[in-house]
Amino acid sequence: MPGWIPPSVGLLDLSALTYAEDIDEISTVVLVDRNLASRMARLATEGTPRRWDYPTEVAINLMAFAQAMNLDIEPGLAFHELASSVGNASAQGELSWFRAADRGAATKWIDIAMRRCHKIDLGPIAPLEPHDLVRPLKRWRRNYIVSLKMARLTLEVGRQPPAMFALLDWMIDDFIFAGPAAVYAARHFGPTVRAGKMMKQLRAEDRERAIAGARNAAWDITYLSEFLRLVAQREHTNQQYVFATADRALRETASALFCGSTATEDYPGQAEILAQWWPEKFAQQIADKFFQCFEVAGSGRNRGADLSGDPIAEMIAEGEAWLREWQAP
Repeated sequence: MPGWIPPSVGLLDLSALTYAEDIDEISTVVLVDRNLASRMARLATEGTPRRWDYPTEVAINLMAFAQAMNLDIEPGLAFHELASSVGNASAQGELSWFRAADRGAATKWIDIAMRRCHKIDLGPIAPLEPHDLVRPLKRWRRNYIVSLKMARLTLEVGRQPPAMFALLDWMIDDFIFAGPAAVYAARHFGPTVRAGKMMKQLRAEDRERAIAGARNAAWDITYLSEFLRLVAQREHTNQQYVFATADRALRETASALFCGSTATEDYPGQAEILAQWWPEKFAQQIADKFFQCFEVAGSGRNRGADLSGDPIAEMIAEGEAWLREWQAP
């Protein structure tokens, strides 16, 4: 998903990418999610794909294309996500193998992508980087609070219009309005799409699996918010960003971030985007509600403008406690 309006010849057109780099002096950076980054690192570690599933194929093709076209790959957030589940040392080790994978070996990557070979030697592991990958990310913690609220509303109300409107009201009245999280929720609660993978294991007997599902959703939302943050810096950095994922729901949600209150030649309108997931009547109502939320957030009148100290930890603890204690009726 590109963070700019792609040329008419297509996002991956070789001449367009070359023009951007050589004439406009804009470099293209690919923000990858954990599934892609880990598969790239694994191929450097093991030398051959464990299996040719769809995410593996996307990861290999993407790395081959990126190295052939001199595109940078940004894996930082992916390894923060990994460290949250396996710890700092393991995540640093896998990051070093990712660096080995990302060394300039375009011909080798193209050969394995084209199935001309089944093994690849990308050299030794790169030096360890002393990053604190397990440190809590402020953006993720806030997205986790929204994710926990989504989980609670899903279990209390179900994937129904009242749950979506309740979430937006809560954001404005009791928290902050987080645009990427709201769009993610719009797809999750949308009654015309399958959303099971967006909030995994909410009804699992082992309640820690439900917590893990909420944490995973928070990471997905954080990729979206980080993507928007990076896109907004284009004028200052001369970098244009692409978000890459093999997750269909996440890809659809990312594409929905770039829309206006009404349709234009370049971007669809918000109601048009939401109509992928909601009946037309509710799509327009939610789009109108989004507009109201943006107005309130922009004015500084929502509670988020008054958050002081560190209420985040308390809100996380409260949300986790409710989700752990939930029992199926």
